[in-house]
Amino acid sequence: MPVKVLHLTSMNKGKTFSISVGKGANKEEISLDFMLKPLLLLLLIWLFFALDTFFDLRMYEFGIFPQRWQSLLGIVLSPVLHGDLQHIANNSIPLFVLLSAIYFFYPRNAKPVLWISWIFSGLMVWFFARESYHIGASGLIYAFASFIFFSGILRSNANLLALSLLVVFLYGGLVWGLAPIEERVSYEGHISGGIIGLVLAWYFRKSEPRSFKSQRLAYEDISDDLSHEIEKYGQDYWMGHTARNDYPLTIHYHIQEKKEPHEKPSSSS
Repeated sequence: MPVKVLHLTSMNKGKTFSISVGKGANKEEISLDFMLKPLLLLLLIWLFFALDTFFDLRMYEFGIFPQRWQSLLGIVLSPVLHGDLQHIANNSIPLFVLLSAIYFFYPRNAKPVLWISWIFSGLMVWFFARESYHIGASGLIYAFASFIFFSGILRSNANLLALSLLVVFLYGGLVWGLAPIEERVSYEGHISGGIIGLVLAWYFRKSEPRSFKSQRLAYEDISDDLSHEIEKYGQDYWMGHTARNDYPLTIHYHIQEKKEPHEKPSSSS
């Protein structure tokens, strides 16, 4: 019996989106740290692909071969293994975009969603898939897309529902990967990922997502203490700004944010 290698590949060409939070005085500066771990994962995947390509290591043999005990290691390794350049290119952008979105909008759930999706989607493939090697990261892609989509539906949050609709718009073509259309595509891995994403969305439905709160300034939030400016510019601080007509008068204010007693500090994973 010839050995087949089934690719877990997304059925959608990559599109990207940008996130803008707030406007004007309420514009919030967002750290790009939420993109770091998805980027590191992407670099790891490309490293494995480069080693496999240059040294002809036949790494597909470390993928998941259902119901072989020696293939249990493939549950851990299969998401970082890819068959060819088109396979890894199709998976790279959706993986990065969707995982970054989870780290940004669901920082408390990002780690468990990543690792539970990784392990349990692989386990489902090991138990139920066809007898072939299953490799690729699109099981994770389907898990992440499913989690984002159903999380937006299960929560009463307009921002998250809009994110769900955006995922449908960008990656609605993923639905075709759930059907056994192409023989070399592991639709079992796609279905497994979709199911795990739905279960995780339901399980974490009451977990707090990232909070976006507009900052409203009141008069008492403005400090009239100019000691910092005097220390920096000297006692003639006012004279230095008004002596010459070609310099506009500049007034420096300190904005002091007041936190509500019952407000919990946000945490990131």
